[in-house]
Amino acid sequence: MKIRKIVIANRGEIALRIIRTCKEMGIKTVALCPLPGQERNFLETNLADEYYFLNEEGSAGYLNPKKIIEIAKKSRADAIHPGYGFLSENWRFARLCQKKKIRFIGPNFYTLKSFEDKIEAKKIAKRLNIPTLPASDSIKTKKDIFKWAVRIKPPFIFKAQRGGGGMGIRVIDDQTSSNELLGVTLGIQRQLAAGFSDFDFFLEKYLPEAKHIEFQILGDGKNSVHLGERDCTVQRRFQKLLEEAPSVFLDEKTRREMGELSVRLCQKLKYQGAATVEFLMDRHHNYYFMEVNPRIQVEHPVTEAITGIDIVKEQIRIAQGEELSISQSDVNLNGWAIEARINAEDPLKNFRPSPGKIKKYIPSGGQGIFVHSFLHDSQEIYPFFDSLLAKIIAYGKTRKEAVEKLNRALDETVIEGVATNISFFKAVLKNKSFLSGDFYANFIEKNGVLKELICAPPSRARKLSAEELTDEEIASIVFQIYKNMKGREANRGSGWTMSQRLKM
Repeated sequence: MKIRKIVIANRGEIALRIIRTCKEMGIKTVALCPLPGQERNFLETNLADEYYFLNEEGSAGYLNPKKIIEIAKKSRADAIHPGYGFLSENWRFARLCQKKKIRFIGPNFYTLKSFEDKIEAKKIAKRLNIPTLPASDSIKTKKDIFKWAVRIKPPFIFKAQRGGGGMGIRVIDDQTSSNELLGVTLGIQRQLAAGFSDFDFFLEKYLPEAKHIEFQILGDGKNSVHLGERDCTVQRRFQKLLEEAPSVFLDEKTRREMGELSVRLCQKLKYQGAATVEFLMDRHHNYYFMEVNPRIQVEHPVTEAITGIDIVKEQIRIAQGEELSISQSDVNLNGWAIEARINAEDPLKNFRPSPGKIKKYIPSGGQGIFVHSFLHDSQEIYPFFDSLLAKIIAYGKTRKEAVEKLNRALDETVIEGVATNISFFKAVLKNKSFLSGDFYANFIEKNGVLKELICAPPSRARKLSAEELTDEEIASIVFQIYKNMKGREANRGSGWTMSQRLKM
């Protein structure tokens, strides 16, 4: 049952991550590229043993199951690794792979189907005595909305029954009127229909101050183990931005308890592959099951850093029918790791996406720094793909050391040609609440991180042209010049006007 060749049904940094592990295992790889002539912008085509064109613009080809199966057959591949996103949680695609006798590197299609439905996943958790937040059944009518709104009581949150990525999520407080509630409902349904071709959603009790804690699971169908937790609390619009492992918030007793419950859940379904069991935790350390992501996660490198376990390698071994190479007693958490997701977006302009061409890219390095990226000079950043450019992972013996290393790595990183959120992470890593560990999912709004960022004077080691500066940076520089001149003039009693000062 040994896998000899894998089609990687993904792109960017995760495609490169999978290719590198495959090379170490002696497995051939097949990469995908949307259109002829775009190879330069898809580095995986250079690193894989062969590649094929999807002949569709943007992400459309990566979402075409029949096309990917066709390429797998043509290239004589044994298996398909979907990475994350795209088809990684699509049970119909997993079933099609099984039908065509191609191994899907992930759980069985019926397991994917169970976890696709968040309401069903909660029911499974409840049967195993895993705590859950009060939640509704699937909302079908206006009557259902008001019935469950009264029963759960605000604040509550709208969630997509299937799908994810923060899509369809809305928070409702006790100031929301009936008409506003119905308006929000219609807006959610439109968004879900556009994103998932699915109108179904439900209500769940909302925790204004919550930690987002997730446990990494590996299962071979017989046994499951957990690799400790990740803290993914720093978010914006319910999208993860910064992750760390372990969590400063958990003690050993709670870690063991939550880990055992996560393993129990996956063991019940005879889980095969990598999964993440996600929880919300309030400030009193009460935790509640949220959902299961039945695939590898973007943030998996922080777990690999503190455990020394190659999660992609384990995925492939399990897909080959092998047993887990580790038991729970083999898993040791050593040190601390923090990951920053560097995106092509401008935090000073409400995180507006910033597609374009990379003019210059210099990655950071040094002891304890790992960079997962597909970037190179002249790289085209397309508007129709996810905005993730790179993941910078810092590893240290302690959380303080990991933070210091990540700060240094962010300072070293040069990405010119598109706006990035690097300055945002610098503000986060200096924030007192973050450094103390006393922060929750409302961290960005509550702690004024963006305000700190806007008010901070730009610190650039290199000289920038006016064209490269944002309006906010120019305003900040002008303000600093004005303050400096005002100080000088106070010393010499100058009565110059503002226009005269700016001419200097």
